[in-house]
Amino acid sequence: MRKWIIAGVVLFSLVALAIVGLLSVNSLIARNKDYLLRQAEQALGRKISVNEVEATLIGGIGVRLTNFAMADDPDYASGDFVRAKDLQVNLKFWPLLKKEARIKRVILHDPVIRVIRNAQGNFNFSSVGNNDKQKKKATEREKKSPEPKEKSPPAFLVSLVDISGGDIHFIDRKEATDLRLRQIDLKVEDFDFAKPFSVKLAGAVFADKQNLELTSKVGPLSSDGDFSRLPLDGEIHFDPLDMTRLKAAAPRLLNALPKELDLAGVFRVKGLRFKGTLQDLAVNGEIVGTEGALRYGKTFQKAPGIPLTLSADARYAGGRVNIRKGLLKLHTLELASAGDVRLGDSPALNLSVDSKPASLEGWDKIIPAVASYQLAGTMEVRMKVGGKVGKGAAPQLQGTLRLKNASAKPPEFPRPIENLDTSIQFTGQRADISDMSLSLGKSRIRLAAAVEKFSPLTLSYKMSTAELYPADYKSSLAEERKADVIRNLRSEGQFIMAGDNMVYRGKLSSADGTLYNVAYKGLDATLSLADKVANVQSLRVNALSGSVQLEGEYAFKDPVPRFAVASRVQGIDVKELYAALDTKAERDIRGRMNADMKLSGNGKSWDEIKPNLRGQGEAEVVQGALLNFNIAEGALTGITGIPGLTNMISPALRRKYPETFAAKDTEFKELRASFDLADGRTNVKNLRMSAADFIVQGKGWADFDRKIDFRATINFSRPLSADLAQSARETKYLLNDQGQLEVPFVLSGRMPNVKPKPDINYLGQMVQRGFFRKGAEELQNRFFGGRETTAPKDDAPADDKKKKRAPAEDLIRRGLEGLFRR
Repeated sequence: MRKWIIAGVVLFSLVALAIVGLLSVNSLIARNKDYLLRQAEQALGRKISVNEVEATLIGGIGVRLTNFAMADDPDYASGDFVRAKDLQVNLKFWPLLKKEARIKRVILHDPVIRVIRNAQGNFNFSSVGNNDKQKKKATEREKKSPEPKEKSPPAFLVSLVDISGGDIHFIDRKEATDLRLRQIDLKVEDFDFAKPFSVKLAGAVFADKQNLELTSKVGPLSSDGDFSRLPLDGEIHFDPLDMTRLKAAAPRLLNALPKELDLAGVFRVKGLRFKGTLQDLAVNGEIVGTEGALRYGKTFQKAPGIPLTLSADARYAGGRVNIRKGLLKLHTLELASAGDVRLGDSPALNLSVDSKPASLEGWDKIIPAVASYQLAGTMEVRMKVGGKVGKGAAPQLQGTLRLKNASAKPPEFPRPIENLDTSIQFTGQRADISDMSLSLGKSRIRLAAAVEKFSPLTLSYKMSTAELYPADYKSSLAEERKADVIRNLRSEGQFIMAGDNMVYRGKLSSADGTLYNVAYKGLDATLSLADKVANVQSLRVNALSGSVQLEGEYAFKDPVPRFAVASRVQGIDVKELYAALDTKAERDIRGRMNADMKLSGNGKSWDEIKPNLRGQGEAEVVQGALLNFNIAEGALTGITGIPGLTNMISPALRRKYPETFAAKDTEFKELRASFDLADGRTNVKNLRMSAADFIVQGKGWADFDRKIDFRATINFSRPLSADLAQSARETKYLLNDQGQLEVPFVLSGRMPNVKPKPDINYLGQMVQRGFFRKGAEELQNRFFGGRETTAPKDDAPADDKKKKRAPAEDLIRRGLEGLFRR
């Protein structure tokens, strides 16, 4: 009972003392309100305004100032530095009994605080506690001595220890930052400049409700105001953290990260422990970025929704992150790591990484280089990574990447690459694939390759397969070339990737196969590619019952591709060539062709190429025929309308020369010509066709629509010419000096509906000349017995010679006129 009495007395005494203290404070405030505000303004160096000042017992004996406002330093901004609904100053109890006011705690309710950092790196609150005289003296000291001096802690910081419902607007003019923190609740316990103190902070950062929680031991504070050396020991939760809005508000906040690295969207920081300073900070915790986006240059792109979790026990110091233990979970990959990462303008890695088997499905959405490849299978990696990254630099790799039962479907492939099993060994800037096997459609391919350098990517390879079907790797060929097959294929070469440009040099060979429905044997080619120009340095193949040699280039760097090719063909079957070019095309020739050609042009399609095609060459067809076209009969039939030549091709003659007059085709031993190509036409020169009983010579042109226009002469053999002369007596007047019938003709129109048209005017002139030559001899023999009985003497006058010769010439002329009148 005694104890309860004593406790009651003590409690009553404390209440009484509190009442006395409160009355004392109210009395003190009432008497000295204006004085106290002037003293505060003088001490803080800032203009202060309040509505009311009254004593309070909430949270202890203290003073409450309603509608409190403190002006900002005019060197930084106009307006208020701090304004609050009320400012509560709690005083220590025992000094108050001695009429001494010692601050225990200051609480700001619903404050709005504007923190500004100028371009020189100084904060607006650094001048709190300095009046005009002090500021002037400090400026003079700085002018006299540029050496930095230790500053005493701002007086205001002593009281800014408890905030409720605050709003902080942070403007950093040096780092171009404009950041707002809302709903701030801050509690500071055991605040002391010389000792660590406790801080509890909660607030809303780019969110409608509080998403930031921080508890930490802070301090002791540095007298020079350098926050980068402020000791910290605590834990932070930041959920959610909107990186897009953070970057917009503080664009230079992520300067420590590589420039190629970009973060956006929502990330979550959960239970992140930290200890040290901003210059030397150890962290242990987890960051979840499933809802965020992460991009590294053009090589990596994680979109929102793809799982991402990073947990680490790491330390940051001197621009370097040391990862004691790290675990990355990205999509299907779980990757453990340890080592160092150097940040800044020249980032570098020194890491060991080790993964569990991970599915390849979905990685085409993360790595643009394999986009649309529909990856499947599993991968596993054990690797050490070291060296610089970014700006064209690639790190050194040491370890193994394993692919098991992997598959991929390139966009143009109708069938996927499947059953890919391999182990890739990495050594520095080199990677070796000693033995890889894969399936492509019906083909099983073996491949050995080596990445000789990663920057620029340089890869050499050797590949072999028993058979390869082009329709398996080209969708557009799936139907029209389903019968094509390349057998016993061997290829080796080297690829170099430099930016967007690919350089290739290689060889390939195939024992036999079918391409474009053409069977071939002995294919051997040397190829190259550079600056978007493909070169066929040498290509040899036996096809179309003959052989083909080719070299040329195809350039596709311009919007309209161009090409140039030189070829030599020997003994190819023209009939097979027609079938290869167009199975539906009308065939007008057969035989075996030999040719040397040079062609060039540009265009994407045959219709675009035709008017731009240029070239020249020589060609011959041997042991062939013009199909459905008898040139000899056509030429002679066209001249039977000339008087005296009507019956020149008698039935007996047709029976004697069936190949010439009875066959529907023109059989020939050889057809040769030189030509040039321009403006959609093939201009033919020096055309010569030799057959059993005639020779055709001429020149002309043909276009791609099968229009032709030729001027030629057909010379029949002497035996056939003699037989023709017997069938039609007047034919002998068309024989040349060698006793051969010579018929000029024109061949014009669209194939195959063309016929030779003899040159009637020319033939008439020949007949007339023949009559003068042959007719004069016959008439002379008929009327003068072959003797010149009327021939004048050599010394006779010229007029006498003319008169003596006139009767014979007149007779010949009259005979010719009578012949043609018939």
